[in-house]
Amino acid sequence: MLLASFLGLVFPGAAMGFGQLSSFGELGGGPGQLSAPKQAVFDAAGDLFLADSGNDRISVFAGDGGFLRTITGAMDEPQDVAFGGGLVWVADKGNDRVDAFSSSGEFVRKVGEGELIDPTGVAVDGSTVYVAASGENRVARFSVTGAPLGQIELASPFSPRDVIIGGDGNLYVADFGNERVDVFTKGGGFLRSFGASGSGAMSGPVALVLDGSGGIYVADQVDERVEHFSEAGGFLGGFAAEPNVAGVAAACGGNVFAVEESASLARVVRFGEPGTPPPPCVEAPQPEPIFDPVVKPPSNKFHFAGLVKNRSNGFAVLYVRVPGPGRLKLTGRGFRRLARTARTATTVSLPIKPKVRLRHFLKRHGKGRIRVAVTFMPTEGEPRTLEKVVVLKRKRG
Repeated sequence: MLLASFLGLVFPGAAMGFGQLSSFGELGGGPGQLSAPKQAVFDAAGDLFLADSGNDRISVFAGDGGFLRTITGAMDEPQDVAFGGGLVWVADKGNDRVDAFSSSGEFVRKVGEGELIDPTGVAVDGSTVYVAASGENRVARFSVTGAPLGQIELASPFSPRDVIIGGDGNLYVADFGNERVDVFTKGGGFLRSFGASGSGAMSGPVALVLDGSGGIYVADQVDERVEHFSEAGGFLGGFAAEPNVAGVAAACGGNVFAVEESASLARVVRFGEPGTPPPPCVEAPQPEPIFDPVVKPPSNKFHFAGLVKNRSNGFAVLYVRVPGPGRLKLTGRGFRRLARTARTATTVSLPIKPKVRLRHFLKRHGKGRIRVAVTFMPTEGEPRTLEKVVVLKRKRG
C-alpha cells in the first residue's frame, strides 16, 4: 500500500502532510554505516543512540542525521539502548547479558551474565534495570549494580522483545508471540493488553517508545508499520515503514524515527509534518544520580543431588537441590541449554539432551564426556555456578 494512501486511512482527521521528511544511514561497516540496525533512543541532548546489531556496536547520530561517534566493546548483536543512573545500557543479545557504559563510551559493568537468554529489550527506572529476555519468556529485574531482583514470569508463546516504563509508572512489554502489548505493574501484576484485535491490530511488535504526550509508538515488524496508541490502549493512528521496521524513536516537535533494515538496506527515516525541524529542541540534560544500593543476598548454596542416564538414547537427567526460590540455568557445549524456576527449596530436574552432532558421536562410539555448568540465581540474590563432568552413554548397534 502506498504511504499516502495508508496515512489517509489512519489519520482522517489529522493534517494530511504527515510523511517522510528525511533519512540517513546506509548499509555497510564504516563510520555512519549500519548493518541490521535495531532499536534506538534519544538522549536528553537530542542525539540518537542506535543499536547497530550487525556491526556489534552502538552508533550515535545527531537529530539531523549527522554521524557523531560509536560506542564499542565486547558486544555481540546489541538489540536495544536505554538511559538511567547516568549510564548507557545495552541489551547484548549475543552475549546473553546487559552492558553498561558511561555517556562517553567507557565500559562500566556487565549485568545478568550467566542469568539471561537472548535479552532484546532494556529499560531503567531509578535503581532497577528491567530486561526483556526473549529466549526465556520473562522480564528480569536487576539492581543497577547487577544484583538479581526477581522476574516477571510470562506464559508461552510470549517472546518479549522490548520493555519500557510508561508515563503511568507501569511496564509496557512488546509481546511478539501473542501479537500485542502487555502492561504490568513493576511488581509483575498483569494489568491489561492491547493491539491484539480491532483497529491497529498487530502482527509482530518488536519495539516501543513513549511519544512524550501520554502515548506509545509500536514498531510492528511483521506488518511493516509504526502504530500509535494511548497508554490505555486506544488506537490513535499509524504509518507505513518499509521494508522491515526494527525500531522506533520519538523526539521533540512531533518527530518520529523508524529504523528500517533488510538484506540490502539499513537506514533511519524521519517522519513528521512538513517544516518540522529535527532535534535537538529540548533543554540541556541534567545529570542523573548514580544509585548504588546495598543488597543482602539470600543463600545461593546449591548442590548436585543425583544423575540418571538413559542408555537407549544417550540422554540424562541431572538433579539439583536449591535452598530457596530462584532461577536455574543449564549451559554447556553439545547439548540444549535450558532454564527452570524454583518457587521454594526443592530438588529440580535438569534434562541433558544432546544436540544432533553429539547424538551421532554417541551412536558411533557408545559414550562421550561433556562438561555442564549449572547456575542458580536466588530471587534477589547473587548467582552461583557449579560445573560437572558427565559421561553420557548409549547402547551401540
